[in-house]
Amino acid sequence: MNTQYTSEVELILSSLNRDKRDLLDKVAEIDKVIKRIKYGNLNLGLSKGKAIENNITDVEVIEHPKAFPLKADLKVQAIKVFDLLGVASKLSDVRDKYKELTGLTVNLRETLRNLNKHDILKLLQPKGTMRGLYWVKTEWLEDNGTRLKEQHKFDGFDLLYSDEMIEFK
Repeated sequence: MNTQYTSEVELILSSLNRDKRDLLDKVAEIDKVIKRIKYGNLNLGLSKGKAIENNITDVEVIEHPKAFPLKADLKVQAIKVFDLLGVASKLSDVRDKYKELTGLTVNLRETLRNLNKHDILKLLQPKGTMRGLYWVKTEWLEDNGTRLKEQHKFDGFDLLYSDEMIEFK
């Protein structure tokens, strides 16, 4: 092999390796964005809840993603879903978020009832009715469990409900 041919091959290989590194860096960045979306760290403005202010360039979010506990007990996963939603939510919203995170369709009704029995979750219902509408975490309540904290109310909550017309059971 002559030296001219070897230097040309080395130049081509060097260029290809540089292109390969650049592409791998781009794939790594795309993976970070996918994980942020999948684990609820990126607000795309598609949720029904209050907008969470997240900046795409926030380095802390990129470095410490909230990992969803895929191998944990269903109760733990349900609690994590509420943490990710952050607002009072209907059963269907909880089920949809769970499916988005895991890809599984699971009946969460009994799990939420069990968490309610242990005072981890409460059911918001209009006074005088037997049917609850929204699930909330007990820690989201204030004034001895009679009022939902502002940051956990979905958009339009105050238009639909006043503190006097609802109760948490």
